[in-house]
Amino acid sequence: MSLSLPIAALILAALVIADFFIPMLPSATMIAALAGFLAGDPLLIVALIAWAASASWLGDLLGYHALRHTRARMRTPIPGSANATRLEIKLRATLRHRPCSTTIIARFLPAGRTALAWAAVTTPDYPRASMSAIAAAAWAAITVGLGLLIGSIFGAGLWSAATTATAVAAFSVALTWWFKTAWPSREQTAGQPFGRARGRA
Repeated sequence: MSLSLPIAALILAALVIADFFIPMLPSATMIAALAGFLAGDPLLIVALIAWAASASWLGDLLGYHALRHTRARMRTPIPGSANATRLEIKLRATLRHRPCSTTIIARFLPAGRTALAWAAVTTPDYPRASMSAIAAAAWAAITVGLGLLIGSIFGAGLWSAATTATAVAAFSVALTWWFKTAWPSREQTAGQPFGRARGRA
């Protein structure tokens, strides 16, 4: 029993880190579901948030350096879908004007943290490390909070876990739609001073 908690923590960290490279991994769902089972233990909840945030930040760090190395060695563009291309363009267009809010929002989009790191490679004045740390903490806190909310309604169990998975997916889809349709574009913020735009982020 004494080894079960460290092993579970390592598995969770590996899942969160690997989610950068394999975005379909259910890291957010696992964290939210686990939070539901830990409801009532504030110490474990705080530990879960800190552990998930640290693993997420480490995954960003490793992933960014991997993508920077890959991009530096590229000779021809990688063919991709039009949606992925548009997402990268929009991320690059907003990183300088709204670095904090863009980084946090991207963390909740499908493959958003990977796409943001790919765009950040060619945005040298973007404060990547600090923004990644803030976004990781926000992602962990919100994900755990969602799990606690659902757990308080349905209680710990399979029904709660299934509801959590559905809620995480629905939140991600809704945020993706909002980011694509309502998030200000570069044309809307290009005329604003960098400091002023960044202050609102």
